[in-house]
Amino acid sequence: MKPKLGLLHREENKGFQVNCEAVSAGAFRAGTDSLTVTVGQQIRRKGVEEMWDSIGIYADRDPDGTMIVRVLVFNPDWDEPLQIACIRSRPQDPSCLTPLGCSLDHATLYGDTIVPHWTDRQRAT
Repeated sequence: MKPKLGLLHREENKGFQVNCEAVSAGAFRAGTDSLTVTVGQQIRRKGVEEMWDSIGIYADRDPDGTMIVRVLVFNPDWDEPLQIACIRSRPQDPSCLTPLGCSLDHATLYGDTIVPHWTDRQRAT
């Protein structure tokens, strides 16, 4: 689904833009240099209902200027979150011919270290 809101005006333009529409609560739109968005949903664990943050979206700029958005899945049955997408752009690099680089390779996040799943399989063989 494509957001209904347009792009931010040039003077407001930051590295990232977030649009949020919570139907019964309202809407939010902002430009920013980094962001964190979590989506929680009700679960039942050990006989008790609770709210669980199941998805996290984290956007930041690397020291070299690369814009990176990571999508992580959190499950109460897992020890560590699972990165399911990493999207990169290099708007400051006129020689870059790829507007968005998208990796859908799954990787486990251990502390601040991301370990691709193929690396785990290579260690097992």
